[in-house]
Amino acid sequence: MGKGSGYAKVILFGEHFVVYGLPAIGVALAKKTDVEVSKSQHMRVESSHADASLLNGLEAIKNAMGIKDSFVVKIKSEIPLGSGLGSSAAVSVAYVRALADEYGLQLTGEQISAYAYEAEKVYHGTPSGIDNTLASSGGAIFYQNTDGKSAVKPLNVGKPLNIVIGNTGKKQGSTAEIIAAVRGRREKNPGIYEDLFNAERKVIDGAVKAIEHGDPAALGELMNINHGLLSAMGVSTKENGDIIYAARVFGAYGAKITGAGMGGSCVILAKNEKNAEDIANEIRKMGYLAITSVVQ
Repeated sequence: MGKGSGYAKVILFGEHFVVYGLPAIGVALAKKTDVEVSKSQHMRVESSHADASLLNGLEAIKNAMGIKDSFVVKIKSEIPLGSGLGSSAAVSVAYVRALADEYGLQLTGEQISAYAYEAEKVYHGTPSGIDNTLASSGGAIFYQNTDGKSAVKPLNVGKPLNIVIGNTGKKQGSTAEIIAAVRGRREKNPGIYEDLFNAERKVIDGAVKAIEHGDPAALGELMNINHGLLSAMGVSTKENGDIIYAARVFGAYGAKITGAGMGGSCVILAKNEKNAEDIANEIRKMGYLAITSVVQ
């Protein structure tokens, strides 16, 4: 029997843009997925959310690792599905670690992430790679994938970040479908999208400085700008907007969608732990889900 875990992630900056080679900034949360594998004659997944796509992703990981055996795969997760928190990547990373545990393999963080990426391609078509990177590495990172080569730089968090995740509880389309729709809009308006990309590069530069210098107020302002760029790309919904507006009214430094958008989750930067709890409670009163976390 082998066991492994993978962690939730939040993209603070760069979702969608990262698919086109621009950098992104993400952080790992304490929420996790645990996977346990036991050898069996046939592959079977014990999870409330098991489907054919999940099995195909697990098979892709097995094939990449050169493993022929079949398993009963037990999955327990604290991460809501379709919420922009990297639930699939957390499963993939946990599964790789469970297989490594079963066979006594000593894998580096880069190897774990690379194997997990094989499943991400099954689930999302053209994933950025940031989800599996954060699910395996933890912490805060600056991430960029150019011409198939990933560059990851850990970021020093100068001051703890009080984060709220507001989850709409629904999502309009899969991640792959949303990414494809954005690609289609970009092809129709390449010049305008290049302007959006240039603006995002400046946002990322400022965000790195704000994180490392411990300036959450500046970071929040950049989050608001980033949300405007993502809205221009057509990936925000009324539900996303409701959560973000409420967070700003209740004093958040900044708020934006996180992940693919079109529903799913929003990431909110609160002023302190009490402010985070107040914002989370207001989001719950609106009928949405909310969790809090501190990134250090």
